[in-house]
Amino acid sequence: MSSKRKASVLEKTLNKYRHGQKAASKIMTAAARDRAALDARSDAQYERMKRKAEEEAAAIAAMELEKPPEPVKVVATNLLAKQKHAIDTLFQQRRPMSNDDLRVFLGFECNVGPLFDSLRNHEKVDYDEDTGLFRYKAKHDVLCKEDVLELVNSTPDGLSIDEIVDSYVKAKDDALALAEEDAVILLTNTETKQKVLFRKQPEYEVEVNKDFVASFHEVEIPEHDVDFDKALRSQGIEPTPRPIYDLGPAPEIVKKKKKRQVNFERMNVTNAHMPELFQKDQVDRLDG
Repeated sequence: MSSKRKASVLEKTLNKYRHGQKAASKIMTAAARDRAALDARSDAQYERMKRKAEEEAAAIAAMELEKPPEPVKVVATNLLAKQKHAIDTLFQQRRPMSNDDLRVFLGFECNVGPLFDSLRNHEKVDYDEDTGLFRYKAKHDVLCKEDVLELVNSTPDGLSIDEIVDSYVKAKDDALALAEEDAVILLTNTETKQKVLFRKQPEYEVEVNKDFVASFHEVEIPEHDVDFDKALRSQGIEPTPRPIYDLGPAPEIVKKKKKRQVNFERMNVTNAHMPELFQKDQVDRLDG
């Protein structure tokens, strides 16, 4: 009896386990079905959003194409003025332009006569003989910040920012950003105010401690060049000659009033207020 009772208990336990396993299987199947449906809805939503964004971008592009170009305000008459207007238009548009495109902006033909020869041979214009397209030609072929960094690293004598401003719209901003990121060294010419980028050379970088930096900043530099030269000479260093010295603020010059000279010829000089001087004989000459 005890063995039969144990067998029945074991069978009940197995039945409960099988029932629980079937229930768990149903739950997992339902969860997988729900997950698949959710993924399908997410993919469909993503496709709808992507399609909508593409439609909006296409509509904006169509509006830009349909936008009429700016009307020609003043038509140049001489050759140099036409050349300048054509190059300025190529620079502003930043895209290859045909003669028809330029005529809309300029009001004259660019592929005939001396103007065509001057544009084709100009250093700022790139003309494709096969397609007949004009394109603005920058001094350096850089299109992004990485190109600017590569150009600076390949220029040992430094690269002026003015040389790359016509390469693309944000060239100057990218150059200054490289200096802020400490990727290059930015120096400004004190005379011309020109900003120049130099490559960083780790072999010349030396770490200095805080005490040295503090001692360096404690040294007082005279404000004016004359005083600075005197300080150098006091240390036995002969300064480099300068064409013009900074003498500091000019002192205020106070003009002295001139005393008015006395004109005795227009005055009656007399000692009438002292009559005692005239009681005796008066001197009539001074030489004897």
